[in-house]
Amino acid sequence: MDFFFALLILFSWWTSCVLLLWLWKKPLFQQTWREPYFADIPVLLESDDWGPGGAFHIDRLNDLLNTLKQYSDSQGRHPVLTANMVLAVPDIEKIQADTKRYHRLLLDQGFPALTQAFQSAAKDGAFVPQLHGMEHLNGEALTHLRNIADPRTDEAFSQPGWWDWESLDSPLQGHYVDGSSLPTQPIDPAQASTIIKMAAEYFERLFGTASYSTVAPCYLWNGEVESLWFQHGIKSIQTAGYRCTGRDSQGHYHQDKPLIRPGEQSDDGHIYLARNVMFEPTDGRTNADTAWQESRAAIAQALPVTISSHRYNFTRSEPEHRDSLAGLKTLLSKLSGLGQVRFLSSPELAQAIAKPSAELNNPFATELSPPLLTLRGWPKIAAYLYRLRYRHPKLKAVALLTGLALPILLIQALAGRRIKA
Repeated sequence: MDFFFALLILFSWWTSCVLLLWLWKKPLFQQTWREPYFADIPVLLESDDWGPGGAFHIDRLNDLLNTLKQYSDSQGRHPVLTANMVLAVPDIEKIQADTKRYHRLLLDQGFPALTQAFQSAAKDGAFVPQLHGMEHLNGEALTHLRNIADPRTDEAFSQPGWWDWESLDSPLQGHYVDGSSLPTQPIDPAQASTIIKMAAEYFERLFGTASYSTVAPCYLWNGEVESLWFQHGIKSIQTAGYRCTGRDSQGHYHQDKPLIRPGEQSDDGHIYLARNVMFEPTDGRTNADTAWQESRAAIAQALPVTISSHRYNFTRSEPEHRDSLAGLKTLLSKLSGLGQVRFLSSPELAQAIAKPSAELNNPFATELSPPLLTLRGWPKIAAYLYRLRYRHPKLKAVALLTGLALPILLIQALAGRRIKA
């Protein structure tokens, strides 16, 4: 009798705690519940900065794509490289001859063999291009800095045919901001309109169809840029889980949307996606082991595993390229062995969120895939509870202090969703 009385007291305590939490965080609980929860495990490989580069990039790209072909998902499909495309670089020779305005060298003008490699890979279905930006820099700002002999431009303007924008000072790599001095300033809306229109039209000429999705260089963009993207057919925006409008006087990023939820819609109607796994081994901060731990956390939350791995991991030195491929093999081997894995591109994930019961379509190849399976019932509740605890440390602390962690763990164990991150 005492045992059942103790259980009743405990149950009453937990019920009271849940009611108080609901009153405190009701909007948060409702918004999190409305997010997508997947029974399948969508796995995406997002890679920024593909575009103009040395001829050796063709071999590096082929090495990467051949590596992806070694793995298959539950449908027999290989991993897909969602490649965020930069479409032009400064035309150094023309700028030096005419310092009054910026001149650009388009991808197919200056790098025809590399362009053909991208186009062939897209038609093959292994490579899904999406718009990154006309450039990965602000051309007018770079030209101005050169005219005042700013040393940050010396390397670029000492090399005819220069394309290595990744070597620029970090603030100079923003596209929709002027980072020539800090704090950065957003570019004029008229200028933004011009370059986005030009980029959208040129992208479609290159690949035969409009870019379904986009990600801003350096994650720097604002609401006006989003509206312009929408006007030119962009339906989805890839993020790092937040939106940054600029950098302050110390170079720190300013987030005006500190939390972007997967599947959330922008004011214009884009589907937001969010990267949650970093695989940037060349930086020395993340590797296959850290990426696997982040992947496990995403799976426990029934989220897509969206891997971020920039081009430079595969286009720097040969040893760095080989190390990156080896780490990627380790990660993909673990992921592909999980069973209910689905290798997708970013456009396909956005389609799955917008229309859950529809077939998925790779817009750059004649390729259809079955819809993704979603979670329902207790498995969704278990993933939902884990998602709340993982994202919000205060809620995790409350669960531990009140003892709510115990029934949460029990629900997750019974639902089969308990995965240690």
